[in-house]
Formats: sequence, C-alpha cells, structure tokens
Amino acid sequence: MKNRFLVRRIFLLLIAALILWTVLTAIFYSFVANPVFNRIKARELLPRANLISKNVFNENGLTFCVDLIQHSDQLFGSWIYVVDDDGIHYHTPLPESLGGLADDLDKIVQKEHRQLTGRGESHHLSYINLPVANDRFLILSVPVSRQEGAPAATTVFVQPMKEVGAGIQSLNFALLTSSLIVLVIMVIPVLIAAFRIVQPIESIRSVAMAMSQGDFSRRADESQEGEIGDLAQTFNKMAEDLSESFQQLRDQAVRLKQIIDGIGEGIVAVNRKGAVTQYNDRIYSVFGLDRHYAGRSDPDLLLQESRIDHFFSQAMDSKKTVTCVIAKDHRQIQIVITPLMSEQQQVNGAVGLFRDITQAERLEQTRREYVANVSHELRTPLTAMRGLLEPLTEGMVTSEEDQKRYHNILLRETLRLSRLINDMLELSRIQADATPVEQEAVSLTNVARDVANNFEGVVQGHGLSLLTEGIDRDTPPVWGNADRIEQILVILIDNAIKFTPEGGSITIRVTRGYNGAEIAVEDTGVGIDDEDIDHVFDRFYKEDKAHQEPGTGLGLSIAREISHQLGYELTVSSVKGEGSTFRLIIPYADQVVHADDHEN
Repeated sequence: MKNRFLVRRIFLLLIAALILWTVLTAIFYSFVANPVFNRIKARELLPRANLISKNVFNENGLTFCVDLIQHSDQLFGSWIYVVDDDGIHYHTPLPESLGGLADDLDKIVQKEHRQLTGRGESHHLSYINLPVANDRFLILSVPVSRQEGAPAATTVFVQPMKEVGAGIQSLNFALLTSSLIVLVIMVIPVLIAAFRIVQPIESIRSVAMAMSQGDFSRRADESQEGEIGDLAQTFNKMAEDLSESFQQLRDQAVRLKQIIDGIGEGIVAVNRKGAVTQYNDRIYSVFGLDRHYAGRSDPDLLLQESRIDHFFSQAMDSKKTVTCVIAKDHRQIQIVITPLMSEQQQVNGAVGLFRDITQAERLEQTRREYVANVSHELRTPLTAMRGLLEPLTEGMVTSEEDQKRYHNILLRETLRLSRLINDMLELSRIQADATPVEQEAVSLTNVARDVANNFEGVVQGHGLSLLTEGIDRDTPPVWGNADRIEQILVILIDNAIKFTPEGGSITIRVTRGYNGAEIAVEDTGVGIDDEDIDHVFDRFYKEDKAHQEPGTGLGLSIAREISHQLGYELTVSSVKGEGSTFRLIIPYADQVVHADDHEN
C-alpha cells in the first residue's frame, strides 16, 4: 500500500466522495425537508383552525372552542389567537418562559389578520424568526365565519418549529450515521476492486522502472482485457525493440573499441567541450608511458599535461585539420587532429591521431647517413682509379716502372671496392635474415683453437704475437653456429691487427661465465677514444675521420649484426693508448634447450 499511489488515490477519492455526498445530502436535505415538514404541519393545523373559525362565535361551540384555545399549548404544542378589527378576543396563554413574547406575538397576529383580510384568501401561511425566543415560528391564518355586519375576524395558529427542527436533525444524524456505516462496509470491496484494477498497471509500472534501469528482460501481463491489455502489449513490444536496439549499440561500441584498440597509433576523440569520449591504450605507449600510468591517469589529464588540448581547440575553432610534430622525452610524435562535422557543418568534436615517428625519423636519418657513407666510400677508390687511369689513357706515363706501379695501385683500389661491395651485400643479407642460420651445440674452445691456428702466421707476418688463454680447458658446449662464431672472431682479429703497431700482441681468451661462455679478443693497440667507443659498431664508422685507414668500416657492424641475429652479446672496452678488448658472450646449449622445453 505504501508504494501503490493509484490505490491510495482511489481509496482517498472514495472516502472523499462518500463524505462529500453525506455533507451535501445533509445540507440539501435541510433545505428541502424544512418546507416539506412545514407544509405537512400546516395541513395538520388547517382543519383545527377551520373548526375554531366556524364555532368560535357560535353559541353552541363557543365553550368548546374557548377550552380548546386555552389548552392548545398542552394539546398541540401551538398557540391559538382569535382576533378581529377590535383586537384579540381569545388566545392561548404563553408559558412563563416565553412571557416576554406576548407583545411581539400580539402585533404579529394583528398584522396577519390585516393581511388575510386584505387578500381575501381562504388561509395564509407564513414564517417568522424571533431571536428572543431563539426559535422559528409557523403562522397559519384562517378567516372566521361571522354574521353579516359583524367585523371580520381571523383565527391565527402560532406553531413553534423547534419540534420540527429536532425531527430534521434526527433524520440528518440518522443519514450521517448510515453514510458512515456504508463507508466502512464499502472500504473492503472497494480496496479489493482497486487492487485488482491497479495490479496490471503495477505490472506495467514495474516493467517501465526496469526498462529505465536498463533491464529489458521483464514483461508485463498481457492477459488483461481492454486498454490495460493493449498498454501491456505496447510496453512489451517497446521493451523488445529497445533491447534489440541497445544490443546493437553495445555490439557496435564493442566493435568500435576493438577497431580502435587494434590500430597501431594512438587515437583520442573529444566532444565539443574538449572532454575525451573515445581513446585507445596505445596513446600511452606513444608518449612512452607504461600501463601502470594508464591505470592511475586518464586521457584528459594526459592531454592537459602534454599541452595538446589546445591543438584540439584550434582544429575545432578553425574547422580545419591540424598537423604538427612535437618532441616528448626524446620522442618525435606526429599529431593529426581532424574536426568532426555534422550535416549542418556544425563542429561536434574532433579526433586526434598520434604516431610515434621516432624510429622512422631515425631510419630516415640512418638512410641518409648510409647513402652519404656509401657514396663517400665508393667515391674514394673510384676517384683514385680515375686519377690513375686518365694519365695511363692519355699516354702521360711512359716509364714501364711507373706503369707497373699505377697498375698495382689500380688493382689494390679495385680489390678495395670489391671488398666494400661484398661487405655491404653481406651486411644487407644478415639484416634481412635472407639466409636462416641453424644453431646447435658447439665447442667454443675448438672454434677458438682453429681460429688461432689459422691466424698465427698472419699475425706474426704483421710483427705481432698471438696469445691464447683458456682454449685448452674444457668448456660446456654453447648454442650457436661454428661458422658464424668463426666469422665474428675473424673480424675482431682483423680489426685488432689493423690498430696494433708492431711489437704488440693479440690475445684470444675463453672464460666461463654465469649466463654463458665468453670469448674475448684483446689487443695492445692504440685504443679508442671515449667519444668514439659508442660508435665503433656503426656502419662506415672509422676512428680516422678522413677515412684514410685501410678497410671498409663495415666489419664491426657485420659482427654486431651476426651476434644480434644469433642472440649473442658483443661489447667493447678500451683505454686510449693501451688497447681494446672485444667480448662475445654466447649462451650455453643446455640453458637454451631447457628453456625451450619449459616453454613447450
């Protein structure tokens, strides 16, 4: 009953209707009953008044009429007056409590006599209120029959209406009492009927409340007849349509979210006020933020802290696409913000595309440097060859000894150009993984021993000594490719020969480490400057800035690429004027095999 508003309303309307009906009935009954009861009382008094009028001046009936007049108050509760032009002849004595009304009643009676005589009516009925008596009186006047020549006389009945009023009040009380009894009796069936009427409406209301909270599975009772049944069917149909529409919207939102999350660039969409409505998590990685930051922050704060929100405002205000590149923590981020326009060309928001172009910029810079280095490295031997070929072609070199020297130089530059091209092809092939490398368990000491034996004569030919350490001890097999490891060692030893003056030494050292076996190539050469040590593995990089040293500058780059391809670690340490040490760390075979078995 607490939440059944309609039931309460029907119940209150019923009570109000019954109360109003009772009050209005009592009021109208009072207005209608008074004249009716007065007329009844008048018809009751009229025969008595006619009887007195006929006999009051008759000798045979005078005594009777006088007695009747004297005792009328006790007999009928009314007062009788017989009056003519000369005054009042007979009247009923008033009670002592109403003795003060005698003069007023005398005047009223004489006035009634004059009015009846003037009208010539058979009787006259009137009413008068006397505040002194606190009562209302009925006045009935009837003309008296007298002999001709006698003055006209009138019999006047004065009837107090207190008795009639008491009767009317009793009837009103009975009416009110019966109305209250009817009200009490009607409450139960009315409540039952109201509940039955409201129950299907309550069912529809519960369905509407569930729909407002997003639950479209509830259904109203369609078994009712008439308008309520039609309303229930309409609500059920609307619930089905809304459920299908919302499901389609949810599916579209999920698909849109998946599409946005699947894009490699960061995406942020804002509304007209600049608040973020859609975004993907990629936006955080573009700015170099981890996923933990994403859980503690929101894209609105990110846009404000990065001061990118004004780009969105600029795009929406100008209704044009805004493109720019910003630097953020050593990152180059390209921003493309496009306003979202409605059919009426009104701006509804904007969408921003954020792309980390740092790597692309680095690749472009590397490409430019690579092209420049390749051009420089190719130009050097070609320029030398051209400088030698032109004198030979023009016959300027006539001495056979000079011609032989020129031919030797041309051969050397041709071989240098050939080595440069071969190294470039080798580096490109390694970087492209064009030839997959098969790896297996390899004895690092055997590889180091073979390389030392092969290069011992070459090293001594340059006036250097080749030393070895640890190649005679048993070392656990490493996971790799013997040919590639030998290729790396050859590059490192060749590099050490170039930068170690005569009398120096080159040491090949094999040691066991925690994460893998280590093979190092150490020389006692000129060393590497601190400013150059981070660039020794760059392509075409030479400590000799004029590129006058022998070699292509690609050897160490090839060694680094091979080590990355095989999963090795190649590092360098050096002291200027004392020498350099290149270390190659190779994982043990059993560690790699156990790790693969664990993953499988």
